[in-house]
Amino acid sequence: MKGISITRWFRDVSIAKKLYFTVGIMALLIIIELGALVFSLNILSSVRGYVNGEGLWSKAQKDAMYQLLKYGRTRQEADYLKFKEFMKVPMGDHKALTELSKPEPDMTIVREGLIEGRNHPDDVGGMIKLFTRFNQNYYIGGAIRIWLAADSLIPQFYIIGDKLHQEINSANPSTERIHAILEATDPVNAALTPLEDEFSSTLGEGSRWLENWVLRILFIIALTVELTGLGIAIVVSRSIQKGLNEILHSAQSVAQGDLSSRAKAFSKDEIGILANDFNKMTAELERMTDVIQETNVTLERKVLQRTAELERKNKELEQFAYVASHDLQEPLRTTTGFVEALRKQYKGMLDDHADRYLDYIAQSSDRMKTLIKDLLDYSRIGREKQFVPVDCNHMLSEVLTDLQTVIRESDALVVSGGLPVVNAFPTELKLLFQNLISNSIKFRKPGMPPAIDIHAEKENGFWKFAVRDNGIGIDPSHQDRIFIIFQRLHNRSDYEGSGIGLAHCKKIVEMHGGEIWVESAAGKGSTFYFTIPEQQAHTEDTHLNGARQAMNH
Repeated sequence: MKGISITRWFRDVSIAKKLYFTVGIMALLIIIELGALVFSLNILSSVRGYVNGEGLWSKAQKDAMYQLLKYGRTRQEADYLKFKEFMKVPMGDHKALTELSKPEPDMTIVREGLIEGRNHPDDVGGMIKLFTRFNQNYYIGGAIRIWLAADSLIPQFYIIGDKLHQEINSANPSTERIHAILEATDPVNAALTPLEDEFSSTLGEGSRWLENWVLRILFIIALTVELTGLGIAIVVSRSIQKGLNEILHSAQSVAQGDLSSRAKAFSKDEIGILANDFNKMTAELERMTDVIQETNVTLERKVLQRTAELERKNKELEQFAYVASHDLQEPLRTTTGFVEALRKQYKGMLDDHADRYLDYIAQSSDRMKTLIKDLLDYSRIGREKQFVPVDCNHMLSEVLTDLQTVIRESDALVVSGGLPVVNAFPTELKLLFQNLISNSIKFRKPGMPPAIDIHAEKENGFWKFAVRDNGIGIDPSHQDRIFIIFQRLHNRSDYEGSGIGLAHCKKIVEMHGGEIWVESAAGKGSTFYFTIPEQQAHTEDTHLNGARQAMNH
């Protein structure tokens, strides 16, 4: 059960957590590998310390015997003292070995003994651990037993040395007794030499065994790291691929017209969430398709029933147009929105079939919109606005007259010249100028009277109008937003407004076949440009200076 719960947990966690988990496991295994490597190096270093110690021990023992034999010949006290000095090395090791043999050894004494045996202080700690923790190992235990056997012979050298020293310092030293005493060293040397060789051989075998063991352990850990990382990566990859394949299969079914198809969610990670969202989207698409079909049937029925009456009764036609404009277009806008949402959310994931079927849905909605628009256009026959010649100079005078109060209060100066006569919708064009001038006055610099310059020039078959002010300006990063409806750059407490004015300006310009844009920088004023097709327009030179001059016009 525990294994199943861990598997389920790993399956349902997010992909990012799966990757973190994978990296964490590999990092842990690498740490274990490094720990094993450090541990093995310490063990090998300790073995090396014992090998060095054995060399020092053997050399000191040989040198001590040499000085003892020399002392027997020369009978010089200095040679005897050198003998005792060399014997400090094996006696230091003897001191450490004796303490280690106790049930509860004093490690301070052990350390002092090994250092007296001329072992390097940095090696002493490892040598003690090797002795205490690995004394049951075949090689280490064998070396310790050999060491114990050799160490048991060391006191005999001291005994021989003391006898020799007493004989030489006696009243009547005898050469025969001195030779006899020295000959007692031969059996001890004969016993020590093979022990020393065996000790070195045993440690050498142990070192090679340990080296092979370390290499195997490191190889196994390294292989485990690789296999674990590869295994987890395969599991994560297959899980992702399985979920995506399920979603793609369902998407293909939807593209072929089977809106009842649903993608199975195998986990609760991002792929599972995507599958559930896709299913919700498909269900909503299926529902909206049914709505569209029902709407089409209903609309066709209503068209057939109402067409005759619409031709006779203009008032009822207007009511039907209102219903068509609002109630009938709502499900079409919803359908279009869901189609666009599907394309954006699953961009790059749907195949050509899915995109084509989405195009079919969008095209059906567009056809319905066109039908409704045609009905609305038909209902407006005889009342639709027409382009008429508009004298922009005269129209501007009317705008300034309408704005005379705010112009007078702000002490604004409005200058214009060379404005043309254009074919336009007069009411909408007047509103365009009114919105731009009102904004220039509203967004003036504190303490500075607004100055507005309006002029126009021909450019590539269009009249290019410019409305320039000395206001607070617009940061370039916000200039794309200002023509979007309800987009505000300032708090209502600072500047009043609904956020619709510039969006309305954009709509008016575009309905005339032009475009509108702004060039501005924060604190440096703004210049709004818009274009109107020339359409055989002509100009009349007019110059308006300030609010009073506008009033005279």
